[in-house]
Amino acid sequence: MNKRGPKIFLVLAVLFGSLLAASVLAVFYALVIEPNLVVVTEVGIDHPRLAAALGNKVVVQISDLHLEGRLGFRERRLIRKLNRLQPEIILVTGDLVEETLADKLVAEFFALLKPNLWSYGVLGNSDAFYLKGDAHLIAWRQAGLSMIGGQALRMNLIAGEGNSFWLAGIDYPRSADRLPGEEIQEVLSQIAPPGREPVIFLSPDPQLAPLLIENGADLVLSGDTHGGQVSFPGWRRIFRKLGRSPFVRGLYQISGGWLYVNRGIGTKHVPVRFLCPPEITVFRFHG
Repeated sequence: MNKRGPKIFLVLAVLFGSLLAASVLAVFYALVIEPNLVVVTEVGIDHPRLAAALGNKVVVQISDLHLEGRLGFRERRLIRKLNRLQPEIILVTGDLVEETLADKLVAEFFALLKPNLWSYGVLGNSDAFYLKGDAHLIAWRQAGLSMIGGQALRMNLIAGEGNSFWLAGIDYPRSADRLPGEEIQEVLSQIAPPGREPVIFLSPDPQLAPLLIENGADLVLSGDTHGGQVSFPGWRRIFRKLGRSPFVRGLYQISGGWLYVNRGIGTKHVPVRFLCPPEITVFRFHG
């Protein structure tokens, strides 16, 4: 009798069982563990003028909350982490809601945050789809979040002359009537005199970054891509072929400026993350 047959069958059975167990664990991790695993990413940017304007002030970015239903475990964990960082300002780059009634959740969320100064944000494509009118903006401001789409604000976080910077933003367009370039020019025209002080620009769409930097932005902060939600070799190429932004996640140097694409907090279409956890970005400027 050939004894190799049962041994081979046993080896194959063990291999199949191991692969099945690993697959189940990977699916569980991608569906349950990683989407709630909010991490803090520290990013250093070499920019002397921003370093002079911000010094050691803690500036953080979050993006793509996609709030719906209620504030869950992930959102509560995010709030605790943000408050422990004691940021000077919190910058939000779009897609706060994922349902019409979630505007109340946004107010609840930001009322629980404690930045030393304030929170500022712009609206993304999900916000443009679900939110109608402007009534929610008043409640958000009362909760500590000011939406600055279409505006440029002169900021001074460090006392003294020459320490100012501009914080500007553009919302995702609610209609196709206006070209992004036109609105960008309107926002940047509010900065006077142009070029003297550095500009941080919030844009929900990272594909606008080259145009923004070309027109005077020093640092563009974006989201929308969710970092691709999953990560494996070649994924960036696939992401671009799907018609998405060539700027998927992380830090990019473009001409004389910088772009950072935040991986976001929530998910879109498919509720999974794999090797691409939700992210709070902390910026450190030096020069």
